[in-house]
Amino acid sequence: MKTKLIYIVVLFVVGMPSVQSQTYKDDFKSDICDCLTQEKLKLRLTEHTYTTCFKKVLPDYATLIDASIIEEDTNKKYYKGQQLRKELALTFKYELVYSCDIYFEFLESIRLSKKLRAAERVKQSDLEHYNQQVALRPNSTNYFLRAQVQFKLGNLEEAASDIAKSIEANPNKTNTKSKRNELLLLAWIYEEQNRFEEAIVSYDKIYLGDFDSDVAILRAIADRKSGSKVSSFSEESMSNADDKIVVTRQSTANSRRTTKANKTTKAITKKKDTASLRKLFKIEN
Repeated sequence: MKTKLIYIVVLFVVGMPSVQSQTYKDDFKSDICDCLTQEKLKLRLTEHTYTTCFKKVLPDYATLIDASIIEEDTNKKYYKGQQLRKELALTFKYELVYSCDIYFEFLESIRLSKKLRAAERVKQSDLEHYNQQVALRPNSTNYFLRAQVQFKLGNLEEAASDIAKSIEANPNKTNTKSKRNELLLLAWIYEEQNRFEEAIVSYDKIYLGDFDSDVAILRAIADRKSGSKVSSFSEESMSNADDKIVVTRQSTANSRRTTKANKTTKAITKKKDTASLRKLFKIEN
């Protein structure tokens, strides 16, 4: 009986940090949502409002964040604290999609606005042009460009068909990153068709790692639309990607990159991927 009591006490003490950690995270997200709500009352939300609110609320949770880190070395604890703050800023971006209605609605309105503007600019003659291009050069690029036009015109089935042809014609189709734009657009098509589970699968395939918050947010939006109320995002959900790319680790066959080189590579990769996403969701030719 005494041994059992000791076990229960130990289990309770060990489990407390995890419970406290989740509690402060839930409260943290709730306060960010309140901040976004207040900002919405004052002025129109922008894509930078989330960062503003995160920084505004952070001081109230700094002590709890540091208390959750078990590390005796002062320098190591400071480093882990900085890393944890970055992780929270990234994960809250998509976790808030589930719990903060005003944030979810804001993100949805951005994408809807971009889609409507693109639909206003597209012309039937654009489709005729790309029909000619595909006839002349039926390559991956032309199929994808025609898929974009089909999407803008509202021809979802035709757009999906062109994406399939674009991927098939891609000489690097076994590499997920080489068909990233195609799968992003395909996921959007699935969402327009209310095929949310299929959209999630597409997002899972192209997720690049911790810094790929743009895809994580899009995935969360599709997941919430499918009926989920809690984030189902995890590294395990990405394990089936056919050519998994981990941004935070890059190596060559014959040598190790220096820390500085790794940081430079990640910055360049992030910049390229962000530019790619912006180009896609502006859905410009």
